Amino acid sequence: MTNKYTVAVVGAGSISQAHMNGYNINDKNISVEAVVDPVENARKIFMDQYDVKKSYSSMKELFQDFTPDIVSICTWHALHHEQTVEAAKAGVKAIICEKPMAIGSGPAQSMLDACQENNVKLVISHQRRFTPGWEKAKEIVENGLIGNPLFVELKALEGLLNWATHNIDGSRYIIGDPDTEWVFGSVERTTNKFERDTRIEDSCMGLIQYKNGIQSFVQSDLAQYDYESQWKTNHPIFIRGEIGALDITEYEVKFLGGNNRGWETIPADIPKEKIDPIGGDTNGKLVKELVDWLNGGDDHRCSGDKAKQTLDIMMSIYQSARINEKVFFPVSEDSYPLDLMFDEGKIPLNKPERYDIRGFLDRSDIDEDDYNRLKKQGIPHHQIMQKVKRI
Repeated sequence: MTNKYTVAVVGAGSISQAHMNGYNINDKNISVEAVVDPVENARKIFMDQYDVKKSYSSMKELFQDFTPDIVSICTWHALHHEQTVEAAKAGVKAIICEKPMAIGSGPAQSMLDACQENNVKLVISHQRRFTPGWEKAKEIVENGLIGNPLFVELKALEGLLNWATHNIDGSRYIIGDPDTEWVFGSVERTTNKFERDTRIEDSCMGLIQYKNGIQSFVQSDLAQYDYESQWKTNHPIFIRGEIGALDITEYEVKFLGGNNRGWETIPADIPKEKIDPIGGDTNGKLVKELVDWLNGGDDHRCSGDKAKQTLDIMMSIYQSARINEKVFFPVSEDSYPLDLMFDEGKIPLNKPERYDIRGFLDRSDIDEDDYNRLKKQGIPHHQIMQKVKRI
């Protein structure tokens, strides 16, 4: 291929920087031509930082001017499906959409349908599948070091859709992306909790039965754990097999076998000091695999159909709590079960005041001059949004 694939980035918040890491590492094959964001100052900062020449306030405006080969969707959860469908119908070749894929199995399926109908490659940014620790764990499982996997344990914080999507998806990657047979779940929501303008739970748990016999248990916001110390992870994965067990992070794998030597550390193939679970080489490899896919290579490990299975598991945890039964696959509920539970009065609130754990990222009411002042001090976007003056 002699020509570069052109890219437009939709959403100029902090996660767009991770996408840009991936594109810049692949600059021999990629040219980022445009940014789309309703906030003029956000577009200007992005253009200056990444030397991007074009900017638009909406995707409609973008596609009226030109159609890039690839679109990165870096917006809030509820926008993902509509923007993916819009990009697919506009004639792009590929889309990288942030996680979670969508809010509801129906919207996620509409994304797959639109991409299939328009011959578009869809990737969901479960980029941690490319972290060396998780790749090493997959290699260990495939080599039979723990025998057949039997049980997977997952812990997460900050909401099922926000953090646990990575745990669930990553564990599925490590054990070979098995098909799901059923899901059984429980949900607690006594406060009016949101995350990026999407209703979420206070806590939840789910038991996943895969068709190959493996079970997986996920708990979210039920147990605190250390994820801030060096080499700790937001997304712990523990796998018990017939003859051994693995304690997995993005940086390394700990192995317990039948040799009576206790836990042994199996390092990843590169030093953990060089591993960045968000951005860096992780997103670089995600983009490279997309370029290879566009050029006729194998399906992407983060393809939309794989992400849809992860999304269906999360939706089924909610749906199981809603109907008090196991949810068998394929799923039949298209809407967002947590919204349905709320509308049906099945999760009454003890504290009705609405709050959003990522509400500080809302840029609609900030003082942009104050934002620029803080930006010049070298403060990262997330921290600026917690400090900036509100109008």
